[in-house]
Amino acid sequence: MDALLFVPVRADDSGGAPAVVRTARTGAGQERVGLAFTGEERLHAALGPTQRWIRLSRPALLALLRPLGIEDVRTDPLYVGPQMPELPESTALDLRAAGPVLAGARRHAQWLPDEVW
Repeated sequence: MDALLFVPVRADDSGGAPAVVRTARTGAGQERVGLAFTGEERLHAALGPTQRWIRLSRPALLALLRPLGIEDVRTDPLYVGPQMPELPESTALDLRAAGPVLAGARRHAQWLPDEVW
């Protein structure tokens, strides 16, 4: 039997289904993927402490996503959001030369506008 995963959801505002499974894209213009986490702490580290979730097995999650054309589930993604820009290798930064680096509040992932039922 497959272990139950923590699947991020949002409440449905229309009064229909109690939860909406959330999806993401691996990059701009890429296909949607399902998201799942092996622990609640991993889900909250990636998506923030207020993220709601349900417990589903991988086969159950795939069964929900297949009618939508989604056939891939990413487990424990570290960042869920827009693709981060990359600096060319020739543009190397020396952070120590620029002075102290100030750490701000912990940044949580952002979602692409790609939610499913």
